[in-house]
Amino acid sequence: MMKQFISLCLACLALLQVNAASTSKWRIHPSYVGTDIQNIVDAGDKVYYLVSNYLYRLDKDTKENESLNKVNLLNDATITGIYYNDYKKYLMIAYADANIDVILADGSIVNLPDIESASLTGSKTINDITFTADGSAYVATAFGYVVYNDSKWEVRESHIYNTNINSAAVVGNHVLLSAGSTIYYGTVGTHYETLSQMSTGGSNDSGRIYPISDTRFILCTGWTTLVTITQNSDGTLNFSNATLAEYRTSNLHKTPSGYLGNCLAARTYYTLDASGTLQSTVDGGAAMYSAYSEGDGTLWSVTARGVHSAADSAAYYKPNAISTTTPYWLRYDTRNNVLYVTSTGTTGLINDQTLPTSVNTYDGNTWTDVTPTPTIAEGGTYYPVFLPSETSSYLMGSWWSGIYKVTDGKIAYNYNWENSPLQHVSNYYCHATIDLDAGGNLWAVQSGPEAGTGIFVLPSSKLSQATTTSSDWVRVNIANLEGSKRARWLLTRRSNVKLYADGNFGGNLIFFDGSSISSTVSSRSYSTLTDQDGTTYSWNNICSMAEDNNGTVWVGTTNGVVSLNPANALSTGFSVNHIKVPRNDGTSLADYLLDGLQVNAIAVDGANRKWLGTDASGLFLVNSDGTKILQSFNTGNSPLLSNKIYDICCDPNSNSVYVTTAGGLMEYYSDSAPSQSDFSNIHAYPNPVRPEYLGDITIVGLMDNSLVKIADAGGNVVRQLKSTGGMASWDGRDANGNRVKSGVYFIMASDSDSSSSTGGVGKILIMR
Repeated sequence: MMKQFISLCLACLALLQVNAASTSKWRIHPSYVGTDIQNIVDAGDKVYYLVSNYLYRLDKDTKENESLNKVNLLNDATITGIYYNDYKKYLMIAYADANIDVILADGSIVNLPDIESASLTGSKTINDITFTADGSAYVATAFGYVVYNDSKWEVRESHIYNTNINSAAVVGNHVLLSAGSTIYYGTVGTHYETLSQMSTGGSNDSGRIYPISDTRFILCTGWTTLVTITQNSDGTLNFSNATLAEYRTSNLHKTPSGYLGNCLAARTYYTLDASGTLQSTVDGGAAMYSAYSEGDGTLWSVTARGVHSAADSAAYYKPNAISTTTPYWLRYDTRNNVLYVTSTGTTGLINDQTLPTSVNTYDGNTWTDVTPTPTIAEGGTYYPVFLPSETSSYLMGSWWSGIYKVTDGKIAYNYNWENSPLQHVSNYYCHATIDLDAGGNLWAVQSGPEAGTGIFVLPSSKLSQATTTSSDWVRVNIANLEGSKRARWLLTRRSNVKLYADGNFGGNLIFFDGSSISSTVSSRSYSTLTDQDGTTYSWNNICSMAEDNNGTVWVGTTNGVVSLNPANALSTGFSVNHIKVPRNDGTSLADYLLDGLQVNAIAVDGANRKWLGTDASGLFLVNSDGTKILQSFNTGNSPLLSNKIYDICCDPNSNSVYVTTAGGLMEYYSDSAPSQSDFSNIHAYPNPVRPEYLGDITIVGLMDNSLVKIADAGGNVVRQLKSTGGMASWDGRDANGNRVKSGVYFIMASDSDSSSSTGGVGKILIMR
């Protein structure tokens, strides 16, 4: 019968070819959580280790410790497993979408997208990969197994059984398949159309097969077993089991003298000789171990402290990474110029109110774990809000216990049912959505029907007190106001109007006068809005809100985005701007901005442009009024880790845009930075521009919409630019598109085309 082959989809290959210039504008910030260690491979001169689904590599000689990802080397994201071929010295990387990368011994990479691009209706998850000395890689999947020829990197065989194969391996001249409670076997090179055509034998429980000789393999189920194969006269096989460990082996590595098996859950590792005989069982603690099969037997391990060699007991190499697997909320602390990244409570996008609390800061170079102590028992905390009068303090709402005040990294106080109006109610306990207004007053709304309706406000003067009581709070009574896990505050800075979206399905958007704190305020509640054309604008949920640099409020919903003037919201006849993007096709037709898409996040950059994060369509950049889509990013045209965006934050001091996605945290270097009030700090980077650098030269410290002239040492203007916000980009070429020669170039900036305008000067050294 004809063999079934998985066809190569060239279109998918094209999607993986991301423009190099575009890729260079992105950075992936990986996660490294000590309890999420997955594998470590000693590959001789380098050590590869997989933690929190991110791959890291340590160079043993230089001690360079790097994250390998979709931006700098790999072809995909979300790594589920790494597998080392001791025969050919290469590493195979399996991804969640069934794509495969191979890092060869020389460091080059080969992409194998065949399984990912196969036209199959069911799951294509890769469960395991094993290797043979003749140059074959056996890939076990959710539908069957695939055999690669690793000399040509092509599919040699594919076996589609529509059955989950946990492991596929060659032992002697037999191919063995682990599927559920059964081990199937057949002769290597024989094609079996169905699993039922193969023979069965031996006990199994979704095990993984590690061949160690022509007659023996290690089977990892709930226990770890050494299995010896003997053949009967009729060609059938006998499987004889000997228990090695009463727990599952996480992975097995070849060593110079035999094998090393990690049992991370049991905090042990064991060693075998070349025949599979147990030599030792060692207390390994919370570490995973590996040794190079052709080395001197030195063990390398990966722990919460980093990767480590037994030959140097003092040295640990930990990557610069986030200490949570689920970075979600992004908030910038302008008091200390650091970005805060936290995990999440239940938000509607991630429903896990017991997710451990994790707080990290980033100063533009280094990640620091600042998770508060003592540990918040059940987690469920949200984003920080920063106290203007206490530079070392912030507040966080939580699902379980109200509001926490954190000072110098320690829990300083907990506002809950004992010292505030917040109620201890069933299901929602003391779940509070919070924010601070311009005066430093704390505004909170509690979820749960038993909590009633209304807003609780703690005046700024009370926030500095060591203790509080319910009487310190002011209850603001507003009809139709209630809390939920999707609730959002927007306490505007350019008006006295405050906005609250209850986040409920078909819920309300509430505006009220917050110029003073009192029990009764003027308010209006809207379950739908009227747009500029008199058309009703409605939503299922309100997901995000942001105030731009002009005081206009942007509201993202499950039905796109609208903008509005909050000062008009308390008046009769209030309408919103349902933003239209002209088609520019010779007609007067236009489309509503992101019509029908769920907008989870909105951020405003230094040029008053809007960054819009959607639930399934990636990231969009639009101009200041939203009438033009300037850029769009998704997993097909950029290194974006996921099309589901959680949160966005524009760095107020640079051109960095931080984005949390379902795949992790990313940073994009945009073409805009915050504008300055003068030209006293004009500078460019990189500076000097070295011969090998081919990217753009970034000029910052500019005023908004500055005129920038680049002149050579003789005063000849070679290029003229306009800044976006406080930043301009120069490609190092003159007005005719030619690369400029080596030398010193002057940046001459002014705030208009007039010769009488104010200006500033900077320098760039270019080396060719």
